[in-house]
Amino acid sequence: MTDINAVASEVSKLKLRLDQAQLTYRDASLKSRREIVILKRLISRLSVACKGLDNELDEKLSELRTELEQQKDVSKLIPRLAVVERLVTRQASFTENENHLLEQQITHSGETLTRLPGLPAQLKRELRNLLGQPSKTLAQTHKHTIQLLELYERALKLISVSNNAMGMKDALDHDLQLQLTNELQRLITELDFDGENGDRLMNIRNRLLVGVSPKTLIELSLEVLRLVLDGTHHERRSSQHFLDGINSDLATLQKTTNQSVGQGSALYEHRSEMTSELATLAGSIRQGLGEHKNLEAWRPTLTDLTKELLVLAERNKALEKREKALVEQLSYNEGKINNLFEQTQDYRRRLHDQERKMFLDNLTRVYNRAALNERLEHEYRRWLRYQHPLSVAMIDIDHFKEVNDNYGHLAGDKVLKIIARTIRQNLEETDFIARFGDDEFMLILPDVSEEERTKRLSNIRENITQLPFRFREQNVSITVSVGATLFHGNDTPDDILERTEKALFSAKSAGDNRMLWIS
Repeated sequence: MTDINAVASEVSKLKLRLDQAQLTYRDASLKSRREIVILKRLISRLSVACKGLDNELDEKLSELRTELEQQKDVSKLIPRLAVVERLVTRQASFTENENHLLEQQITHSGETLTRLPGLPAQLKRELRNLLGQPSKTLAQTHKHTIQLLELYERALKLISVSNNAMGMKDALDHDLQLQLTNELQRLITELDFDGENGDRLMNIRNRLLVGVSPKTLIELSLEVLRLVLDGTHHERRSSQHFLDGINSDLATLQKTTNQSVGQGSALYEHRSEMTSELATLAGSIRQGLGEHKNLEAWRPTLTDLTKELLVLAERNKALEKREKALVEQLSYNEGKINNLFEQTQDYRRRLHDQERKMFLDNLTRVYNRAALNERLEHEYRRWLRYQHPLSVAMIDIDHFKEVNDNYGHLAGDKVLKIIARTIRQNLEETDFIARFGDDEFMLILPDVSEEERTKRLSNIRENITQLPFRFREQNVSITVSVGATLFHGNDTPDDILERTEKALFSAKSAGDNRMLWIS
């Protein structure tokens, strides 16, 4: 009887250990499923972070994200992860080739610029239109830079008939030089570079404000292009470093996930076999205890069954070791996934900051020309749909050049900052302000009555007049002129911009501190 109790006790212990092992496996499975959820979130964040780098990469990440939402078998994701890895590698090669092409174009245009410069009216308009186009992605920046260099090459070829400084001065009229200078200044104000490159850009802007010769203007233009190229190279290197890290971590996760899936399946099969064998042994012991009154006669069989139980116990220990290794692997995967998630979050924040800076004027901290183009197009579409009143106004600082000439460019920058802040304080949240030119600001006033918009613009003009500017111990009065118009009929954004500029010109022609509406 004592032997029977001992065997029953051993069986109970083994069953308890088996139950504990099954619980451990279930916990590991639950943890694995949680890691799959984290992987889904990682892919989603990665899709956002890489958006816009490559259309096919965007599409494959979107498909991978959809597949994650629709299936539970992680092993099926391995081919898609491999595709994403190849696309990331291809994108790096593409970016490298594009930048190489850009460098070749700059070198070629630089050689052409050794000839005497000058621009015809048509090329002047093309250059102004190109500089007015915003660059939202690295590929667009490369494309616009190449186009800009091509325009400079065409300009140099057209004016190469002159071989001396006086001939160059006759070929390039004053209006053309002024327009190019203003466009280049506007471009510089929309560039948000830090460190040495930012200081060099501000130095170029200050030289342009003083006035430079046509030859120096071209040299400064090339220097701005080189600084832009340096900036895009820096962004490319940063993006490449980030993508390389993501690529490496994805490859590691692909390998370890595949291994974990295989190990989990094997452990499940072994557990199932052991459970079946243990159930058979327990049934044999139970049957033997019921059939044999004399246990001594049954002892050899019982001894064999006990040996089989011991073998099962050893196999169970081996499975426990493998389960422990699997849990450690899953823990490692969790760390890698969390690290990837943090990297993508940080990269997303950087992209958000860059996007926000891209649409802000670096000096006045109001919106820039690129943001104005997008907002004006948006308000135009709303006007077409709802036909609510939509007015646009341009504000220009009277005799701003005299401030720069008499008190220096730092004083001029101070005037721009204070006036931008004053205008913004007199606007409502639904209104919009952007820096349009060097000393010009554009306002968009949607859904505002005639009385209210006139009052709002008058308050801006009067409040600026009362600002207490003081330079070199002198009180200086600053005034602005305002030209404004309304959308109506078949107007387009280009029509409105042209009509607003005409209204501003008429207001300034009538004298300082004037406001004029035209329809």
